[in-house]
Amino acid sequence: MPRLKDDVKWSGFSIVELLLVCAVLAILAQVLFPLFSQAKKIAFRTQCASNLRQFAGAFMAYSQDWSGYWPCPGGKYGNISYWAQTGNGGLQRYLPQRGVKSVWCCPMVDDWNGSFSPRSYSMNSYLRTPADVEYNDGVNDCTKIVKGVDTCKIMRPTRTVLLYEGRYLANDANINLDYIYRCANWYYVSGYAEKTPWSTKSDRPWHGRYNNYLYCDGHVIARRPGLWTIRKYSTYSEMYEWYVDKGAYESYFTKNIEKQVPRD
Repeated sequence: MPRLKDDVKWSGFSIVELLLVCAVLAILAQVLFPLFSQAKKIAFRTQCASNLRQFAGAFMAYSQDWSGYWPCPGGKYGNISYWAQTGNGGLQRYLPQRGVKSVWCCPMVDDWNGSFSPRSYSMNSYLRTPADVEYNDGVNDCTKIVKGVDTCKIMRPTRTVLLYEGRYLANDANINLDYIYRCANWYYVSGYAEKTPWSTKSDRPWHGRYNNYLYCDGHVIARRPGLWTIRKYSTYSEMYEWYVDKGAYESYFTKNIEKQVPRD
């Protein structure tokens, strides 16, 4: 074999150069990965808002078919007016449920381990006829009301919540079954309180610091949820956006400021 000439030079990377390249790549990864993650979260929040806008159309179509009334926020299984009925009632004919990839679920839901159809959205429990009835509040009990609200009675639809992103609940302390209440008030919004009984992942809003809310006029906004306070009130502005009769709520709030508001 012929020998290499002395003037032949070998080129390549030195150890120092390789380490420098690795360091630059590591820095780029630290900068870009959070940006990619943030972009993904924004995309999920946007898709979630799109889902809620489709629900706005479904509620509008329902009201046209039912003389201006919306479906009931909650009811016994089988009630045809119950909004999230898994049978043929409620909004099923307008937006069929088709698993976690349907409009019934925020795209943040990638799996569902529960006995009920997957759903990440809840309805404002006060949207009934009569409206603003609290849950299990003595004689007045919203669980006995199966008629939805007359949309003409919603005087401030731009300031009244229709659907929101609920928090996961566990039916048993030792069994993590995915379930989100079909209706409630601010108390069961994800991120309202750090720790709540029979719940999982309740301390975090769905989209970073924000949840998506659909309002009765059809617009969707992403905002921070109201927060639990020492007297178990949410903020006044948060509570204001749940009640249908704003004037009656303001009067009630003024008279009962030192009392605990019943929860749904």
